[in-house]
Amino acid sequence: MRRRGITVLLGAVLVALLTWQALTMDVAYVVFSPGPTEDVLGAQEVEGVEHQIITADTEYPSEGQLRLTTVRVKQSVTLVQALKYWTSNEYAIVPRDLVYPPGESEEEIAEEQEADWAESQSNAEQAALAYLGEPAVIEVLADSGGLVAGDVITAVDGTAVTSLQDLADYADSETTVTVTRAGAPVEVPAVTLGDADLQSTHDDPYGIEIDTEALDIGGPSAGLIFALGIVDRVTEGDLTDGKVIAGTGEIDPEGNVGGIGGIQQKITGSAEAGADVFLSPASNCSDAVTVAPDDMTIVRVETLADAVSALESLAAGGEVTTC
Repeated sequence: MRRRGITVLLGAVLVALLTWQALTMDVAYVVFSPGPTEDVLGAQEVEGVEHQIITADTEYPSEGQLRLTTVRVKQSVTLVQALKYWTSNEYAIVPRDLVYPPGESEEEIAEEQEADWAESQSNAEQAALAYLGEPAVIEVLADSGGLVAGDVITAVDGTAVTSLQDLADYADSETTVTVTRAGAPVEVPAVTLGDADLQSTHDDPYGIEIDTEALDIGGPSAGLIFALGIVDRVTEGDLTDGKVIAGTGEIDPEGNVGGIGGIQQKITGSAEAGADVFLSPASNCSDAVTVAPDDMTIVRVETLADAVSALESLAAGGEVTTC
């Protein structure tokens, strides 16, 4: 009996050790948690130098804030921690491969994040200028079907065009395209525009600059807030109406707002920053409402125009489309 008791005890100790080892091993998941928020209408200091995030030649003041939102990523997660985080709406457990694709180094992923961050600012500026009604320049980037790199498209089949969206109906058929080449108009026949590599940019009479040197952030999800910050900076009035506005969403040069990851963590971080209103991409609405505080308005947006209209309506005491 004594020998049997020792065997049972040793077995129990061994099971306990194996269980502990299993619970403390890293699992193939990462954890999203609320990250810092930053006011794009404000400034940050780096080594004693103040960096205003959005500037323009002529600026109009705002009493409130427009805060971009972020998430923190915890890369090393044990089974015990994963079980703990799983039960909290403040955190999200995400398969590691979705955040860090196999075969890509940390350096490659960081470079992609930096590229997305830079593109989000470029897209935001173009979307803001388009919203403000500034004319577009549609440029050919590479030789294709009679078009030459550097050509500027002005008309298709005799109809003037002012945006890439104007070209959508001509993508799959042969058309006659009028371009400006070397300062002179040229007609190019039998062009299939869907095969052309084009870029649309807008004139900038405002002298807009975005300085993010003080922000240690990557990824594309700040595009909407940057675009709103530009519109607010260069137009009279105050889009914020003195409120703390937070939000997120990718944006393309035409002003369309796309969904992002970590919406619940971004709303939690915004609440901690005192946000009164959160602008959510329409595709993220179902997740956004699960963590929204009772005193925060979650506004559903699909375009930059939606976001501007919603903020103007809130300032006037009107109704908005919520999640």
